[in-house]
Amino acid sequence: MATTKTRFQEQVEEVLLNFDFDRVHRVMESLSWAWANLDRVPTRAELSTEGRRLLAELGGRPGVLGSGGLRASYKEDGTLSLKFILCESWSDLNEDASGEAP
Repeated sequence: MATTKTRFQEQVEEVLLNFDFDRVHRVMESLSWAWANLDRVPTRAELSTEGRRLLAELGGRPGVLGSGGLRASYKEDGTLSLKFILCESWSDLNEDASGEAP
């Protein structure tokens, strides 16, 4: 019995195929960026597995999930992405200085 992949599953495979896990691994090695659950730098295979998990967990619904520097996002327009975030800063105009929404 043949299984037909959904468009979202095809997107997940495309994102994973084009993501440079080797480059991310080299950066993490150079920074000694250990994952707490491993107490060491993850392998390329572990990075790939986590990337797949984050993407799949979105399930074709808009949102953002992240872990260990990896961030998966799915936008309303159908754009699926996987990023490695080294540093980020942001501010939300809908929050007051205490971090609570008005």
